[in-house]
Amino acid sequence: MGYSLEERVLPGVFKASYNKNTMRWGLLISIAVSTPLFIILALGREGPILFIVFMVSIFAVISALLLYTTLSGRKMNYELQDNEFRVNFSPMNFRIPYTFIKDVGKSSITLILRLFGGSWPGLHWGLFKTDIGRIYAYSTKRRGEFILLNLIDGRKIAISPQEPEEFIDEINIRRNLYGTASPSDIRLFETSKKTIYVQILTVAGVYLVFLGYFLSVYPLLPEVIPVHFDLNWNPNRWAHKSELFLMAGIAAIFPLINTILTLKFGKYSKGLIIFLGTIFIFVIALFLAIINTIYVMI
Repeated sequence: MGYSLEERVLPGVFKASYNKNTMRWGLLISIAVSTPLFIILALGREGPILFIVFMVSIFAVISALLLYTTLSGRKMNYELQDNEFRVNFSPMNFRIPYTFIKDVGKSSITLILRLFGGSWPGLHWGLFKTDIGRIYAYSTKRRGEFILLNLIDGRKIAISPQEPEEFIDEINIRRNLYGTASPSDIRLFETSKKTIYVQILTVAGVYLVFLGYFLSVYPLLPEVIPVHFDLNWNPNRWAHKSELFLMAGIAAIFPLINTILTLKFGKYSKGLIIFLGTIFIFVIALFLAIINTIYVMI
């Protein structure tokens, strides 16, 4: 159901369509995922205090992130500014000048497979394989009638405003005031290469810190070390310490993934660059904490 103009947050801002049932599902899934994590921690509370504190912090962040994601879909909106269109949903955002938009219309779409991005009940963002090809979706639903924006560079953007007809009218009014973007305009709009490279080097630098710490403590470890523990933190599998190189190798994959995703998708969204950097630094820090726990326990 639509809403009156007075109910909008700001002039030119359209709320995303939202189903209350999706929020309930999101909350239920959040609880279902979070509860076993804290049960495992409670059962293994005899472990090293620093590791327990670290893991409690991680699980608390995960639970808070799930809850935040559940509520983010409800707050998603589409903002028509003077010279550009924006999708707003924390911590991500997406913007595109009207001069980049070739045409706007309605289309029946089903998001079949997420190729990059995130999906949660009531919130879907990123690149998806759909029944009409690859599409960048920023929506609160997986299927149904979407507003489809065709861009001059070939990209397609699917969104789900509450008032599709009114949205199309307003965006076309703004779009008709501007001409078509030139290649130089597109380059100016993209996130600066400096920002992209700084993020990539920062994540790589964090991995090098992890690798440096790993190589510094490795000679101090005995030849045989515990590599697995039960819930009471008693070692139940031992192995040669060289197995830790496998962990270091796995950790090296994450800066590589970050580089690929940031170079491919980051040029259109500074928020995405920050989001990817935060996630991958967090993962590498977890690997460092595991190495440190083994070192401290021995």
